[in-house]
Amino acid sequence: MRRVLSAIILTTFCSFLIDAQTIKTINFEGLQKTKPTYLNQFLSFEEGDELDSAKLEETKQLLVNLEMFADVSYEVEQSAKGVTIAFHMEELFTLLPIFNFGGIKENFWFQIGASEVNLSGRGNKLTTYYQYYDRSSYATHLTFDRIKQSPWGVNINLIKWSTLEPLFFNGNAVEYEYDNYTLGVDAIRHFNFRDRIEFGGAYFTEDYKKFTEGPFEGAPERVNKHKVLSKLRLIHNRVDYHFFYLNGWYNQLNLQTVQSFDNDPAFYIIFNDLKRFIRISEHGNFASRLRLGLSSNEESPFAPFVLDSYVNIRGVGNRVDRGTGAIILNAEYRYSFIDQRKLAVQGVLFSDSGSWRKPGGDFSDFTDSKNFVLFAGGGFRFIHKKIFNAIFRVDYGVNLQQPEVNGFVLGIGQYF
Repeated sequence: MRRVLSAIILTTFCSFLIDAQTIKTINFEGLQKTKPTYLNQFLSFEEGDELDSAKLEETKQLLVNLEMFADVSYEVEQSAKGVTIAFHMEELFTLLPIFNFGGIKENFWFQIGASEVNLSGRGNKLTTYYQYYDRSSYATHLTFDRIKQSPWGVNINLIKWSTLEPLFFNGNAVEYEYDNYTLGVDAIRHFNFRDRIEFGGAYFTEDYKKFTEGPFEGAPERVNKHKVLSKLRLIHNRVDYHFFYLNGWYNQLNLQTVQSFDNDPAFYIIFNDLKRFIRISEHGNFASRLRLGLSSNEESPFAPFVLDSYVNIRGVGNRVDRGTGAIILNAEYRYSFIDQRKLAVQGVLFSDSGSWRKPGGDFSDFTDSKNFVLFAGGGFRFIHKKIFNAIFRVDYGVNLQQPEVNGFVLGIGQYF
């Protein structure tokens, strides 16, 4: 009888311990816009599972990485009936006006529009803007990231892109009025919360009309093309966020083919971006980006890889050169000498270097000193911590080989 009673007591006690460690309820507190059903899919556990502190920390970081919240914390309350987990969320402002601009000597551009990165409270994104960069452009981008909490999503892009493009004929820079009209659709397949594949295509037209007066050998008066783009993108995201500080790595591989309707040969492009972020002490952040790209190597002025202040080399100027291959390394150290509850200011030191393969050239072009550029400089970041991506950027870059070549670059968001 004593053994039976002891067994009953032991069983009851063990059952109590199990119940005390079993997750009974999961709550999200502080939400004003985001739907709890959207956040549930980022949990590493569910009700009925046993409490696991490692999975709890993993879930917290996944929620922070959504970039919808200024802060995420949690409380765990245990009782005889089980565990209650309460996540405390401080939402960022995600419906924002767009006012981006940049400029160097004799050139200025700006964007004005609106962006929502948490449309309908389910992580969907809508961006629409007007841009003036030599000429007027318009764009709308819509992303349904996870349709009905499934691993599938879709991107829709509608773009009218107009600029003055410098093209190079026998060493002469000839400016063209460039118009691109694009309608694109991509499918998104999430493998997990850090890896995904995007694949799809676009129909677009390109129109080049010569703007520079005077005859130039080989420079046509006008070129008009109707084309179809097919693309595949693989994304591996291992970056963890803590406000504007980043730690981890990110890789994006892009494969594209372009086929013209007038039976021109198919054009192929492959490029890869590898980014590495290292948190250094409490206020420091090291960031680097390695970009490698190759395309069909035709001797053409319409080469896809561009040497440009806004894209890859700060201070070099606007669309200075073009190539069918590119190797670019950007590195910078960011240090926050002011970091308050709402505002922060960073100082930045950077180095941007790159080499290009000329259209029709070969791989030896990458090691030719004439095709290599090296810039260095510094700048500031003015950051509002309660607004999504509210980072105003000012950089000044100098060519270390030709110090007379330099310039300011301004914009919104980190350079990379």
